[in-house]
Amino acid sequence: MTLRMPQIRVDFPTELSPFRDQVEESTRTFVRRFGLVPDEVARRHHERSLLGTLMSRAYPHAGRTELALVTDWISCMLVLDDQFDETDLGKDPERLRAVCREVLGWLTPDGSVAEAAPDAAEHSVVTAFRPAFADLWRRTRPYTSDAWRTRLAGHIGAFFDTCAWEAENRLTGRTPELDEYIAMRGRALMPYLDLIEVTTHFEIPAEIYRLPVFTELNQSLSDADLWTNDLFSCEKEALLGDPHNLVVVHRHAHGTDLQTAADAVGEMVQGRVTTFTDLSRTFPDTPLRDSLDPSLLAPLARHVAGLRSWLTGQLRWRYETRRFDPTRPEVTSAAGSTPL
Repeated sequence: MTLRMPQIRVDFPTELSPFRDQVEESTRTFVRRFGLVPDEVARRHHERSLLGTLMSRAYPHAGRTELALVTDWISCMLVLDDQFDETDLGKDPERLRAVCREVLGWLTPDGSVAEAAPDAAEHSVVTAFRPAFADLWRRTRPYTSDAWRTRLAGHIGAFFDTCAWEAENRLTGRTPELDEYIAMRGRALMPYLDLIEVTTHFEIPAEIYRLPVFTELNQSLSDADLWTNDLFSCEKEALLGDPHNLVVVHRHAHGTDLQTAADAVGEMVQGRVTTFTDLSRTFPDTPLRDSLDPSLLAPLARHVAGLRSWLTGQLRWRYETRRFDPTRPEVTSAAGSTPL
């Protein structure tokens, strides 16, 4: 069947960085330089994903250097995620956890990069990704504090925990419960929301970051983005037999067809978009605004504008990218991308 995509209404305008073409090319060079796309199939999949376009819409006001950096971050993370989702590593939770522990060990709070010679016994993913992450960490350090780097590593670690949980489910053939899936899924976007602070040169103070309203601002955006992702990727993941998709989980929970489940998820997405829209228009509210140092108001407003750009940018990009194409041969053959 051909899925009819539910309409999602977003009230904010979309913008596009003037550096889109440059970062599209530079991030393709990045993944080639570090051997993250080991064959023609993987290279073509990365290029058709148009990650430079996504980041140019999500961070439209970033400087060229900063935009290239955050684009290389998402390229590295999504190529790694493809390894977790579409190869045999995604059905081997212990081996996947070992890879994730190794990667997290590279993300030091002080921004230092340990130069380690590859071990012949290491998984090939570790060997390939170590120099790429080292390059990213070196380039990120000048823009960030120890506290920010610790927070990013924590968010990446939470995402890796979800990846290991997914591997356990694939190994046992288990489809998650709906509430369980929603709770685990909500972790995946936070590293990219952290990167807003790299592009604005402003870190959210800890006392603001811990506020429940700021947490909900981030979570409503994350849910809207990630559930939209699941809408666009559900045909691909249904073909691969991967249950880690909100549409697939909803269909399983309610015993419906894929279109009915997609329509229901579309309504869920719209609800989270509405929540985010309302919060982003009122944050910070008057009592909080009155309590803040006035010098924080302008950069805080730029950060909220960056969150809005993520919402609008990711939605526009989903109609441009071929990342979720269910007809690509490695999906229709259920073989996955070539392992590193």
